Amino acid sequence: SNIMSASKPTKLQVNEENNDENKSNDNTKTPLIYSQQSPSHRNILGSPILETQQYNIFNPDLYKNGKDKLYKYDYNDLHSDLEKQHFCGVYGWDNACYWGIAEKKANTDLTKHYTKRHSDEVYLKEWIELLNSKETRKWWPRIVTFDPLGMTATNPTIAATTATLNIPELSDLKRDGVIVDEDGGIKTQKAAVYNVWNIPHLAERLELTEEDFRETLNKYTGNPTLLDKTRNAFLPNIGGCTVYTFGDVSKIRNNKTEIAIRVHDECNGSDVFGTDICTCRPYLIFALKAAVECAQRGGVGVVAYFRKEGRSLGEITKYRVYNARKYQLGGDRAETYFKQTEKIAGIKDARFQTMMPDILNWLGIDRIDWLLSMSSEKYDAIIEAGIIVNQRVPLPDNYVPKNAKVEVLAKIAAGYHAESSISKQKELETLDALRDLRTIRKQCSRIFKLAKLNKLTYFNLNINKFDDAVKSVLSCINEHYPDHNIPLHSRFRHFNENKLTNLINLWNIKLNVHKKEQVRRLVDLVTISVLLDAGAGSDWKYITTTDLLSGSGAGDDSKTYNRSEGLAEASFDMFISGLFSSDVALKTRVNSIGLKENMTLQKLQIGFQVSSSNPMIGLEGRYGILKRLGTALELERNNEYFGNEIFRPGNLLDYLLKHCDENLNVSIRILWKAIIEGLETIWPKQMSGIRRGDVWVHNKLKKFGIPGSDMVPFHKLQQWLTYSLVESFQYYGINFLHLSDMTALSEYRNGGLFVDLGVLILKDNVDSSKYYDVGSELVVEWRAMTIVLIDKLAERLRIILNKTEKELSLCKVLEGGTWRAGRELAFKLRKDGSPPINLRSDGTVF
Repeated sequence: SNIMSASKPTKLQVNEENNDENKSNDNTKTPLIYSQQSPSHRNILGSPILETQQYNIFNPDLYKNGKDKLYKYDYNDLHSDLEKQHFCGVYGWDNACYWGIAEKKANTDLTKHYTKRHSDEVYLKEWIELLNSKETRKWWPRIVTFDPLGMTATNPTIAATTATLNIPELSDLKRDGVIVDEDGGIKTQKAAVYNVWNIPHLAERLELTEEDFRETLNKYTGNPTLLDKTRNAFLPNIGGCTVYTFGDVSKIRNNKTEIAIRVHDECNGSDVFGTDICTCRPYLIFALKAAVECAQRGGVGVVAYFRKEGRSLGEITKYRVYNARKYQLGGDRAETYFKQTEKIAGIKDARFQTMMPDILNWLGIDRIDWLLSMSSEKYDAIIEAGIIVNQRVPLPDNYVPKNAKVEVLAKIAAGYHAESSISKQKELETLDALRDLRTIRKQCSRIFKLAKLNKLTYFNLNINKFDDAVKSVLSCINEHYPDHNIPLHSRFRHFNENKLTNLINLWNIKLNVHKKEQVRRLVDLVTISVLLDAGAGSDWKYITTTDLLSGSGAGDDSKTYNRSEGLAEASFDMFISGLFSSDVALKTRVNSIGLKENMTLQKLQIGFQVSSSNPMIGLEGRYGILKRLGTALELERNNEYFGNEIFRPGNLLDYLLKHCDENLNVSIRILWKAIIEGLETIWPKQMSGIRRGDVWVHNKLKKFGIPGSDMVPFHKLQQWLTYSLVESFQYYGINFLHLSDMTALSEYRNGGLFVDLGVLILKDNVDSSKYYDVGSELVVEWRAMTIVLIDKLAERLRIILNKTEKELSLCKVLEGGTWRAGRELAFKLRKDGSPPINLRSDGTVF
């Protein structure tokens, strides 16, 4: 059946009236932490968030000058008390009793011994550089769980060293000789951090009175000095945290540095011995792999390993819970997962993740490109600590052990972040919805609604500047198309008009190519050219030196192109040369064998004229897309679209003609079905192992119990290809219906227009100098707002110019106005014409 048919409703149903953004989640849907807590409290797994609590996000810039203090008793005071030996508890933490025994048997004073530093001790240069940075230390006022100055303290509470990790599951990592040695050993620098609690202000963070906090600590430690209010520093007898870093940790201060982070809580059974009832070791392995690969790309990977066995309930409690789960009536199942924990332990969780981000604040981490965690509790705690999370990465399904599926399904049902759903049926329904063009506007409109309520994370909407955008686009149209006869926005606008005319004349006159075959070849050309059309970077250029149609030198007509026009010229020339064809007698054609066997990375590099002096962003990403296109064309399920013998994009013409009426009318949804389904496998897998193309997540859209509710599809390259193919098929006389389903292209020229004109303004706490991945929530907001704003701008232009939607289609608004105006404004404001937001691209989206 046609999934794009007008009668088929999208399955991604989000009832805005019943799920208002201002309402909190129903408490019955989210497990309580404490069995004795009032059901009026809104909770998530772990530390409670009460109705009375304000969700205050830490802003370090308010305290970095030292004029104001966040806490009356802060980390400097705590460090001073430790130096004066004025605290509760004892050094030794979870090993303190062993220290005591050893001290007695050795007839020495270890307390005094540990206040002495040995001349052989060294500090790691990179760590000292990072920790001495003012930009790092501005994050320290919030820290209440340890002494950030503990590495150089008289009695140290922090130490860092180097190590090499040898992990069997990671033996396939690239052995680059820098991060991973020739034997597969992974180089890391790690820091051990022991706890020193700031009693009054940790109590405040935990929403306890200081008196209650001291009393409960006294109860569970038998240490009456905790009741002494003159002692505000406490060394708890618990395990600390080890921070494993990959890459140069001092690069955290560089705005261009990509950062991947996993915050992991100890699970001895899984982490060390590989038990399969949970996903702890698999997630740790997956995160270590991602952290190392991030470092190999020039970034920094961090894995913070906390000693919080069994959600800080301990192994005895955990094993009792395991038995209750395994031997209950009906066996282990997701719906009773948390109930069994509460029955045995009395509580569901004792970790209190609100304490966790201190370790990230200590490193001065202000944003995370890849948060390798499904936990909503950890995510919320990190956000509250003032750290921006660009993307969350759930554990890929293939990492989940068979017996751990109960745990995963229970956590997904409880609101954990995931990219797979609880049931296969819901997964298929979500996939259908995300393929539907109409879902793009639906989800982008939800982002726009948040913007109107000033609830976006990264942008403010200044609607008062919208008129400036209308005037800018109108001026651009009047300058370039004074008669308002605007062509379609398609790849054909970027090809050299003379070259294209000569090619068609060659087919018509000299080679006598049938009209239908000409269209197939134009489809071949456009498909390749569009898939190669992502930002190449401001340093790349393409010089036309030869007229490949005639074989003669271009002489004085040699021209230099860059950006989209350069990519168009290069792809056109490679098409003419036969790079994408398997038949030397039919060079101007694209087929699967040509892509899989004739085209190589080296040939593509030569075709784009890429060299050390002419670098291109994302060359390998483009190559990967074309290689996967070759495979997709041959898939049996795609024979309907790309043919049964010679597999090529051009066979889309034959597919369309089967669906046209007698007047050659056909719905755009027919073509879109072929593009969105037929090319589905060409997009690279995301870090989570999911291949979903240009679809990204925004956490503020998540609706409990609705899989995919937080996903925002854009399908930029697919729509750019569709717009371009429409012109190809119009050459044959085909007319398309339902073109209004198509949206604006959410790329940096269209989006840059609204940022450069002040319609979209980055919030004060967002650093515009940093680089953002295309899947980051900042870019998701930017792109979603672009979709909605261009729709509104197009409506205004039609009123001003007295045009109907058919006369001034969205496609023409893009070509004559927003894309062109956005580009011209970018070059006016920035010499290299770069976008107003720094993007980290791999050549597959932008």
